[in-house]
Amino acid sequence: MENKGSHNIPRYLTGGGAMACALYFLIDQRADPSVVVASLYFLLACAVDTRQSRIPNLLNLSLIIAGITIHTVTAGGSGLFDSLAGLLLGIGLLLLPYLMGGFGAGDVKALGALGALLGPKPLLHVFVYMAFFGGGMALLHYIFNANFTQKTREWLTCVKASALTRDPRLLKPEKTEALRFPYAAAIAFGYYSYLTWGGIL
Repeated sequence: MENKGSHNIPRYLTGGGAMACALYFLIDQRADPSVVVASLYFLLACAVDTRQSRIPNLLNLSLIIAGITIHTVTAGGSGLFDSLAGLLLGIGLLLLPYLMGGFGAGDVKALGALGALLGPKPLLHVFVYMAFFGGGMALLHYIFNANFTQKTREWLTCVKASALTRDPRLLKPEKTEALRFPYAAAIAFGYYSYLTWGGIL
């Protein structure tokens, strides 16, 4: 019998890990207003996303306002432009995957909000890191949520049947529902990877 509780293991592992990173950077880099704002955001966003699979609009709006304010105060009009460009880039990067059903609207807004805080150039680096972590998280969630052992046995049976009958149509996989999981953690890991290792492009 399938253990339903195991489905939540990757959710809490990744969400808890992202919250731990946020707490560490909140304390370690408390002198940097941008890191403090981002870390407070990720603490709350990952907590809600892990429990409820959503990122509240109020959180995203708060990060956008904070990002625009920080940029405008420190760099004036050019800072405002940089913040708005980051906001639009963040939304644009996930808009097509969202329209294809791969992301929730909250994920798109979250990356846009982070873009408002970082500006466009740093956001591109975060996006690349985020993609790596998102892929790893997707695999982890698939293993725990798709009854991986049973699926592997079914696939091996199809391979054997195809080899014996020489009918490649038997290798055609069954259609499965699109895998969705809380993505705030992947964005957080991407952000903290950028802070730790710098640019990747």
